[in-house]
Amino acid sequence: QYVCIQDDSSGGSTGETSRRLSREQLYVLVSAASMNLGCMMAYSILGPFFPKEAEKKGASNTMIGMIFGCYALFELLASLVFGKYLVQIGAKFMFIAGMFISGGVIILFGVLDQLPDGPIFIVMCFLVRIVDAIGFGAAITASSSILAKAFPNNVATVMSFGYEVPFILLGCVVLLMIPLNLCILPSY
Repeated sequence: QYVCIQDDSSGGSTGETSRRLSREQLYVLVSAASMNLGCMMAYSILGPFFPKEAEKKGASNTMIGMIFGCYALFELLASLVFGKYLVQIGAKFMFIAGMFISGGVIILFGVLDQLPDGPIFIVMCFLVRIVDAIGFGAAITASSSILAKAFPNNVATVMSFGYEVPFILLGCVVLLMIPLNLCILPSY
């Protein structure tokens, strides 16, 4: 909970001081970290099962690879466009809208198995992944801007979160599910 910042108030001195995160900074970190965790989980969720399901629906290995790959391409392109128009759109709106779009199409991806086999399934997989990438591109672009505003003196440290943060955050989510499972899981 402590962040090192540069203290430039003493006429350009580069001495470092420590201080606690403000409530606003803590909220910004939680928002950015949870969005990153959720979107990265959505990005990687296809790995274990999608290739086999897509193959059953008539997609070739090449098409399956392209469905995976189009996400990164369109996220990059969307980030470039959203970065240019961030000031006009507004960071908070872009962040929330990106999350809304991404969340909606992730749910939509979950029902694509109901589509007919062949080209319709393949095209819809591409469209849903592309829209998800655009939503995530908006959210991550806005997130970077929001983090830079909330932590102007240590942007690089906060934006990378370090090696530990994703694992700690995911571990905490799993641990928070323990009380729920204690209450709802029957004893066998």
